[in-house]
Amino acid sequence: MHDAGELGLVARPGRDYWWRQLGPKVRERIAARVGPTVEWWADCHHTHLRRPRAVVLGERGLALSTPTVNDRGGPAQSLTVLPFVPSSLRHAVVVERPRRRFTGQPPLPGGEIPAGVSADLPLPERLRGFLGNLPTEAQARLQWPFVNGDVLDRSDYHYTGTEDALDVWCYLAGRRWVTFVSGHGSGLTGPAHRRSWQLICRRAEVARR
Repeated sequence: MHDAGELGLVARPGRDYWWRQLGPKVRERIAARVGPTVEWWADCHHTHLRRPRAVVLGERGLALSTPTVNDRGGPAQSLTVLPFVPSSLRHAVVVERPRRRFTGQPPLPGGEIPAGVSADLPLPERLRGFLGNLPTEAQARLQWPFVNGDVLDRSDYHYTGTEDALDVWCYLAGRRWVTFVSGHGSGLTGPAHRRSWQLICRRAEVARR
């Protein structure tokens, strides 16, 4: 598991604003490729701060939309899609409540809680810090495929809210599996035993391309 890093907050438009900035044609392309939306986020690009980017987890795949330029030098969106093996998308609910600790393993959708995660897993430092803020079980579920042989190709995360309450999204994508977590945390500025999390961890098998 990872140590929690500081999560800075920046005042800027929310995900609905950036989603609209993609335009209807891009949104239609995404829907056509990955099917009904399960989870998503949109934000400005890391370096092109006036350009939108989006991550969409659909029933049929994971779509990553990033700004680029077209043949005429105008703004456009590049769409990368990781298709899923049909019906392979599964989920587990992770709940962490204040002043309550479980000594056993509650039955959760998606199978048993994965084993511990090696510190040698090659993750960007900022991603490690982000994951460290999440409950241990959520961290384990996200990283389980990559501890067990899959090769991590790409990852990203997003959060919005206040210092005390956050909505979070994150994915890890490899050659065989995609994992995705989303949900809400509150009481984050107080002592650890007062924190509360309600998360959904999802995992899908990547189809051979």
